[in-house]
Amino acid sequence: MAEISAWYSAVFAEGALTEREKALIAVAVAHAVQCPYCIDAFTSGSLDKGATPEQMMEAVHVAAAIRGGASLVHAVQMRNHAAKISM
Repeated sequence: MAEISAWYSAVFAEGALTEREKALIAVAVAHAVQCPYCIDAFTSGSLDKGATPEQMMEAVHVAAAIRGGASLVHAVQMRNHAAKISM
């Protein structure tokens, strides 16, 4: 468990991305995976790292656009399957 905690801390540490940028990514991902506990935790973390509510909302919109686009792209799978079983 200590290894996971150390890895987690390293992931969110300042690097090529700032801690604030990483927190905003985490907010977006939390919304994409629809984890209410993660949303609360990473919203707090983002605010603690200096993100604004407007920045967090933009991050959520990016996640929504990607998730929505993925749903639309998967419609190709549905159409292909429907065509296959309709033959």
